[in-house]
Amino acid sequence: MQPARSAFRRAAVVAVPAFASILTTLAWAQSGATPIDSGHSYASFWMTGNAETAQPVNVAVAQAAGTATLHAARPADSSLVVNLVPGGDGADLLAPDGSLREGVIARILRYTFLSFRSTKAHVRPDGLLEFSGDLTVTHVTREQIPTAWNSATTAPSYTDPVITRKTYPVAFVLTSPHAQFLSTYQDKKQPYLASAAIPPGAFPELTTGLLDAYWPTVAQDEQCEFPVDAAGRRDYSGTVCTGKAIATTNVTQPPPSFARDYSGRPAVRAAPGGRVTILLYLKLAGSDSGKSPGY
Repeated sequence: MQPARSAFRRAAVVAVPAFASILTTLAWAQSGATPIDSGHSYASFWMTGNAETAQPVNVAVAQAAGTATLHAARPADSSLVVNLVPGGDGADLLAPDGSLREGVIARILRYTFLSFRSTKAHVRPDGLLEFSGDLTVTHVTREQIPTAWNSATTAPSYTDPVITRKTYPVAFVLTSPHAQFLSTYQDKKQPYLASAAIPPGAFPELTTGLLDAYWPTVAQDEQCEFPVDAAGRRDYSGTVCTGKAIATTNVTQPPPSFARDYSGRPAVRAAPGGRVTILLYLKLAGSDSGKSPGY
């Protein structure tokens, strides 16, 4: 009877994620919300210095997930939920429905993730749909503990994470398309563009979270494989990955690393204190991406 009982337990474990996926799909259908395709959606962060003539610097790019409800007939009934995480860490930080996992620590030692949830939507006089809500910035830091020279432990150890969290009211404007063209745009299944501008000094925790963090490259349609001739090679350095890289446009990036203790590229040195602009490039699930949402 013991083998049969073990088999039942294995079947139950497999059934739980499948059942959770069914419940998630039903919840989306009932709420009218469409999941954001996190495999093809991202956010770009731009920051200026204190001077009005300062050129904006693209300080970070993050992977985007969440849900969007876009009502062409009743734009005020629309809603937007977006979660932004470091590139490559979506599998750890995001649940299958695009929400943030609770109590999970990412691979990188110093990182930031953001969450926006709209509380109101309205059409502005210029015909653009605006989502007002709360943007929460969570900053996580931890340090690697040096290993004694005579220690038998080979795996790295870390201090407990220090987590700071702050929320600020923000408005995201759907810059493409205009509200009156929502219905036609939905039929074309094109990406949606939205932006939010935070005035200088209004949300210092966001500035700190962006600059005091590592932001690995966001990769779309990433495929990683072991080289066919890797077996037995002394100079083998890991898997070979291909895909479309969405990196910062004006910051030099070192070669990517996929180790569990990867800390990301060096922190960006940008002048703090200026305006912060968040640009969202959102592709909804079911669009012509050729793939289902990926994490």
